[in-house]
Amino acid sequence: MSDQTPLIQELVHDAGSHAVLMLHGLGAAPFELARLAQEAHQEGFSVRVPAIEGYCYGSTPQAWTHWRDQVLDHYWDCKKKFETVSVLGVSMGATLALHLGEIETPTSVVALSAALGYDGWAIPWYHSLISLASWFPFAGRYEYVEREPYGLKNRETRAMIKRMLQSQHISEVGAETLSLPLILEGRKLIRAVKTDAQKIQSPLLFIHAIDDESVHVRNPELIHRKARSKDKEFIYLGDSYHMITIDNERDTVNQETARFLKKSVNQQLEKPAFEVAPIKSSHLRRLLRKIQSQVFQI
Repeated sequence: MSDQTPLIQELVHDAGSHAVLMLHGLGAAPFELARLAQEAHQEGFSVRVPAIEGYCYGSTPQAWTHWRDQVLDHYWDCKKKFETVSVLGVSMGATLALHLGEIETPTSVVALSAALGYDGWAIPWYHSLISLASWFPFAGRYEYVEREPYGLKNRETRAMIKRMLQSQHISEVGAETLSLPLILEGRKLIRAVKTDAQKIQSPLLFIHAIDDESVHVRNPELIHRKARSKDKEFIYLGDSYHMITIDNERDTVNQETARFLKKSVNQQLEKPAFEVAPIKSSHLRRLLRKIQSQVFQI
């Protein structure tokens, strides 16, 4: 790693024999998941958020298979130390988590705003042509520049992120720019996940905003349908954009993530390790009814 700042260092929280391996977004850093990691730790989970070489901010881009191999190493290391190991990711980290679920059988897989396609309403029209860019001599200098709304519907948080990107070039929503090699490798990972989605058998939770400006909700819906998991859930959010872990419904994301992780651990054990709320929050149930009625009217 070329720059070991506190934002990029691996996050480690120990709390017991049940672990969650968390994977941040493409070109971002462990800091992106600092809040969610702390929440999971307070709920009784041991948490690992690794810095993945060739994927993480500040490192030289490498092939997506190298990202996968590092994630597998971290997963196997956790398997040696903990009784159960779940895997969670945000954005491209969720795509990596899904791929791990195609290869291994973690206690559960949680995919938050899974980056399974770049077709949201804020993605420039020419982004679909980016795979052709490698044929042109200037391709090596191309960078995708992060711009407003920065994955955030909350205007105050958006302003804070904008200031942080201007001063440090990285924030809780990721890096200020993404290089072409990273984008192209990410696309290869997406294709691999879509090809083998039927191999996922672990308990599976998707949480995705219906107004996600980067990734249309139809992409995770496709993987949700194809996965062979007996226990799978899909939670739709109606007041957030892509970065649901720090946007308006972050409390719902924290609560529902913890609920699903605990439920999945209990299902694997002879004696339950966690107390689990029998139903989702009343606020979320009202929201889900509202969103579902809107979807059916479209």
